[in-house]
Amino acid sequence: MTAQIRKWQTEHANYRKLLDLLQALTVPLVRGEDPDYDLMADIVYYMTQYPDRYHHPREDVAFRRLLPHDPEAETLIAALADEHRSIAESGAKLAADLGAAAAGTMMPRATLQADVLDYTNFLKDHMAIEEREIFPRLAASLGDEEWFLVDSAIHFAWDPIFGDTVQDRFKSIHRRIADQAGCGCKEPAEAACCLE
Repeated sequence: MTAQIRKWQTEHANYRKLLDLLQALTVPLVRGEDPDYDLMADIVYYMTQYPDRYHHPREDVAFRRLLPHDPEAETLIAALADEHRSIAESGAKLAADLGAAAAGTMMPRATLQADVLDYTNFLKDHMAIEEREIFPRLAASLGDEEWFLVDSAIHFAWDPIFGDTVQDRFKSIHRRIADQAGCGCKEPAEAACCLE
């Protein structure tokens, strides 16, 4: 596996942690209680601001570079690119719904829970397909020069949760994930201990 594929696999593992946390935060909805809408909104905000803007576009560039090497992957690559757009759209809608719910707008709890579960399950399935179907093809087909072009095509941005420094807005997410992992690294400076 190339370094970029390993990085994407690590990012996927981190996204799964967030999606699991997001799903867990819907449990109070079933009991008729208010969940932590702010934390849920922060997770969805992160997903729409980092993976949707940096991770998925980089994958799209790599997938397009795969086509000359593996023309049979064209249908799958087109479907994954469509899914990236759908993920961004559904994430933006979910962010708006969570913001409205936090502001007190009446919304059926079952609808909000279903929206969260649909979003998280779709994204998890999407990542599994990429890892199973496309990542091995990329690793076998793209050379160093092509990976350099993939990296150069999209402006780099530090990950605001899983990077070297956790942004203030996301410190509560970091602490919740650390609690779930049971690793004891609840301070953002210690992010590398369980969030890699």
